[in-house]
Amino acid sequence: MSHFAVTTEKLAIAVARSATGVLLLTSVHHAYGAYLYDTPWRLRVVSFSVLAASGIICSALALRRWSGSTMGRIAFWALTVLTLVIPIGLIGLFEGAYNHVIKNAVYFAGAPSSLLNMLFPPSIYELPNSLFFEMTGVMQLVAAAVTARQLYRLLIDSRRTLSTRASQERERRSYASTL
Repeated sequence: MSHFAVTTEKLAIAVARSATGVLLLTSVHHAYGAYLYDTPWRLRVVSFSVLAASGIICSALALRRWSGSTMGRIAFWALTVLTLVIPIGLIGLFEGAYNHVIKNAVYFAGAPSSLLNMLFPPSIYELPNSLFFEMTGVMQLVAAAVTARQLYRLLIDSRRTLSTRASQERERRSYASTL
C-alpha cells in the first residue's frame, strides 16, 4: 500500500470522526431544544443524525477496506457527498449559520419583531432565550467548518493520489512499449 493510500484512509477516518461530532452536537442541541421548548418534533433530527452518522462511518470504513478499487471509489464519493450535504450543508450552513448565527445577529442588532417573525416564524423558531441552546446552535457552524476543512484536505489528497497513480501508469506503459 502506498503512502498516498494510507494518507487518504487516515483523512477519511478524520472526516468521519469530525462529521460524526457535528451530528452528535446537533443531536444534543435538538434533544435539549425538544425538552426546553416542548417541541418533540425536534427529536426527528436525532434519528436523522444517527442514520447520517451510520452512512458516513460505513463509507469511511468501506474506503479503508477497499481503497484503490471500484468499491473504494464508491465509498469515497459516498463519504464526500454525505458529509458535504448533511453535516456541512444542512447542519453547519442552514442550522448553525442561518438558524442561530444570523438569527442572533438580527435579534441582538435590535431588528423589529415584524422582520424577526418574517425571517424566523414563531411556529418553528424560538427567539434567543437560552444561552446553552444558542451556543450549541452556533457551535454547529464551527464544528461544520472544521469538518469542511477535513473534507477539503481529503479531496486534495485524493486528487494527488489519482494524479500520482495516473503518472505511474503512464510510466509503466511507456516502459512496456520500449520492450
